[in-house]
Amino acid sequence: MYLLQGTLFSFEEWLKIESKDRLPLFFETLDLRPYVKEMKKSSPQGARGYSREAILRAFLAAPMEEISTLTRLHQ
Repeated sequence: MYLLQGTLFSFEEWLKIESKDRLPLFFETLDLRPYVKEMKKSSPQGARGYSREAILRAFLAAPMEEISTLTRLHQ
């Protein structure tokens, strides 16, 4: 069974949107709560205080902002 995923924006619409407005528009269209809920911490060790939703948003935004390394993404 195949599902055809609808588009959020056409390519032409996306190009018309100013770059500073793209990420907020992109993220208000997506509901990330089901995915964040599935991102359970598997280990009690590691850094604390980082929102899983914020981390997910950063990984989704990286290609749109042409961020290619984790170091640049962290900055």
